[in-house]
Amino acid sequence: MTTEDVVVVGASVAGVRFAQTLRRRDFRGRIRLMDADPGLPYDKPPLSKEVLTANGSVEPASLVEADQLAALRIELIRGCHAQALDIAGRTLRTSYGTLAFGTAVIATGATARRLDLFTGMAGVHYLRSRTDAASLRRTLETTRRLVVVGGGFIGGEVASSARKRGIDVTIVEAAPRLFSRVLPVKVADEAAALHQANGVALRFGTTVVEAHGKGRVEHLVLSDGSTLDADAVVVGVGTHPATGWLTGSGLHLDDGVVCEPDLSARGAEGVFAIGDVARWHDLVTGSHHRLEHWTAAREQAALVASNLASGRRKPFSTVGYVWSDQHGVHIQHAGGSGSRTTVERAGGRGRLFLHHDETGPVGATGFDAQHAFTAIRLKLAQRLAAAN
Repeated sequence: MTTEDVVVVGASVAGVRFAQTLRRRDFRGRIRLMDADPGLPYDKPPLSKEVLTANGSVEPASLVEADQLAALRIELIRGCHAQALDIAGRTLRTSYGTLAFGTAVIATGATARRLDLFTGMAGVHYLRSRTDAASLRRTLETTRRLVVVGGGFIGGEVASSARKRGIDVTIVEAAPRLFSRVLPVKVADEAAALHQANGVALRFGTTVVEAHGKGRVEHLVLSDGSTLDADAVVVGVGTHPATGWLTGSGLHLDDGVVCEPDLSARGAEGVFAIGDVARWHDLVTGSHHRLEHWTAAREQAALVASNLASGRRKPFSTVGYVWSDQHGVHIQHAGGSGSRTTVERAGGRGRLFLHHDETGPVGATGFDAQHAFTAIRLKLAQRLAAAN
């Protein structure tokens, strides 16, 4: 096992999980965990849910406490911005100075994709941090009409939270359905029905092309020629991996840090990427892609830590898993979409959607079907392990 110094850039769920796992695997070297945020690492899923619906200011739960880090001899460097990586010199330049490393783990995540048409306009929000969530919560306290641009999971969760506050909500989505990147048509239709039953208006197949207001958003024009009045707008139209600081480092950058199957950065010994920033070679699909999900970030972190501790180069593979709470319904999805979908009752109001291809089940989606979903998710994982 190496005892070289390890520097982890990014203290969200991936970075924290990696540092904890590495130390618990009996790594004896120095571990430094740095992040641009000045506070303790925190959990991000509540930002679009509990933080927005709370009466008054609510902080998301910490991922780890200071005394827990101290017990594991993990040094947390807060408010520290990564500026440049020198692979050959084994140094990382930061806003606090230069850090030497033996192994570097990049876990800087992603930033929200911004729309130029809203530049400089008040009342427009993006949601990636606790600061973003606090600002949005304050806006929602006085909002009557909210437009959510983007029908992904973040957009759906924000819409759900806003409806709990009694706000009129419209989701504008360019695709013909919600969650189009993840869920098959039958399940997306179920999700749309859930939102509509809870008072959310849905506008599919159109985009926002103009925004008007006297310094603050008031009126939107859509590509289909229709218009919407809005007191506030939340934009959730994807992300950009946070790799700007790596320009000129020699790393292969293409929609993230391009990685080998074991999440080592291509052509850079001793450098790894995990979480939203990693675009890794998936041996199951044969393609490079990113997984922007909380569970995948934890799984990748645990794998890289275990590989470093053991000296192995085990590849990362996963069936993929995402969950969301919307309008009081717990939605879970694992695996792929397949070519056809069947539906089963799962106790009470629960529904389990099974996605099949010619070889059998390849994915599943549950609506309040935790027990049945957990069983099929385990079977999908076993099938993947057998295939590998």
